[in-house]
Amino acid sequence: MVKFTPREIKKNVNVSSASPLREFFVLLGGIFGVVVLVYIVLGIALDVLVERMPARIEDAVGGFFIKTYRLEEPVTAAEIKTQELLDELGRYLPEKNLAFTVHIKESPDANALALPGGHIVIFSTLLDEVESENELAMILAHELGHFINRDHLRGLGRGLVLVVISTVFFGADSTVANVAQRTLITADLKFSRKQELAADNFALELLQRKYGHVAGACDFFERIKAKRDLPAFAKFLSTHPNPSDRIILLKEEIGRRGYLVKEKIPLEDIKLFLD
Repeated sequence: MVKFTPREIKKNVNVSSASPLREFFVLLGGIFGVVVLVYIVLGIALDVLVERMPARIEDAVGGFFIKTYRLEEPVTAAEIKTQELLDELGRYLPEKNLAFTVHIKESPDANALALPGGHIVIFSTLLDEVESENELAMILAHELGHFINRDHLRGLGRGLVLVVISTVFFGADSTVANVAQRTLITADLKFSRKQELAADNFALELLQRKYGHVAGACDFFERIKAKRDLPAFAKFLSTHPNPSDRIILLKEEIGRRGYLVKEKIPLEDIKLFLD
C-alpha cells in the first residue's frame, strides 16, 4: 500500500499576489480617465449645441438668473446712465438686433458678469473704482465680447456637465466628486483664459469704433495688477489671464493695429448717482 505524504501548500489561493494598493490606484485612474473622456465629449457636443441655441431658450435660462440676482428691481439713475453707454456700444456690434441690459449690484468685489438673456451685472465696487468713461466702455465691451462669442453659455453648460458627471459617477457631496470636479476644472482653465483674451481683443476693436482711439483700454488691468498678479506657478490655476500679461498683449495688439490713444472722458456724471 502506497503511503500518502501531503505536500506543503506554498501559495495561498485565497490571497492575491498583486498589491491591493496598486490595484486601487489603477482602478481609480481608470475611473478618472473615463470621467475626463466623457467630459471632453460632452463639452464638444455642448459647443455645437450652444451655437444653435435659439434666443428664446437663452431668455428662459436668463429668467432664472434674473430671480437669483434679483435683477427685476427698478433701475437706478446710475444704471440708466450706464445703460446709455451700453446702448451706444451696441450700435457698433456686428449683429444689430441684440438687446442688452445693465444692472448695478452692491458688492465688495470689483467684477462684472455676462448672464444669459443679455444681462450684464456690474458690481458697485468696480464702478466706484473706474476713473473714465473709456475705461467703463472697455469693461462693458469686454462683456459684450463674451455674449458675441457665446462664452457665457459655454461656461454655464460646462459647469452643469461637470456637476452631472461627478454626481453620476461618484454621488452627490462625495470627496471623490469634489476631487473630480477640481481636476476637470483645472484641465479646462486654458479654455477660460483663451475666452478672456478673445473678449479683450473684441473690446479693443469696439472701443476704436466708438471713440476713434483706445484710451482707457488697459486702465482696469493696471489698477488690479498690484492686487491680482500671480506668481508663475499659480498662473496655471487661474481662470483669468494675469493682469500683467493682459496689459502686455493689449498694448501689442494696439501697436499691431495702429490704434491711437487720446484723451479720456471723465465718469463724473455716472458716479454722482452711485451714492
